[in-house]
Amino acid sequence: MVQKNKSHRTPLPDTAKVTYSRLFIRIFQILISVGVAGTYGRDLHSNTQNHQSADSRWIFAEVVAGISIILAFVYMLPFVRSFRTFYLDGVVFLLWVILLGIFGVLFDGVDCGKGSSVNSKCRRMKAGVIEDAIGMVLWLFTFVGGGVMWWRDTHGRSIYTGRGSVA
Repeated sequence: MVQKNKSHRTPLPDTAKVTYSRLFIRIFQILISVGVAGTYGRDLHSNTQNHQSADSRWIFAEVVAGISIILAFVYMLPFVRSFRTFYLDGVVFLLWVILLGIFGVLFDGVDCGKGSSVNSKCRRMKAGVIEDAIGMVLWLFTFVGGGVMWWRDTHGRSIYTGRGSVA
């Protein structure tokens, strides 16, 4: 099979609906990642203040949040066609799945009760698990959406006449 050269093709611009929804999801990904970084960073900071070693689970949460913030910010830039690297969204989605698994198992069956500061930490960690789940779902949306857009771009018809296949 002969491969066609696609270097001359100009991609179609996104519609306003696609652009605004893409920006909304990326901004929401950044906000959730900042929330996760703050939630788990608070415990890392208190461990540092008390001269205790940092738990690797909390460090992993900070790394996942940092990667998510950077990647979502880069994908918000107008000249970046994020669907061409949708597999990176899949990698970040898997990181969020692991993060949710770690903290979901850790804080799933815990009864927080009421009153003391230990209980407020427990409630904060349970809220962190909810943030992890939201972050995971958002990265799943961008992974699947990017994969669909990539498939349509590589297996669609030509943009000039619509008759030739783009292979």
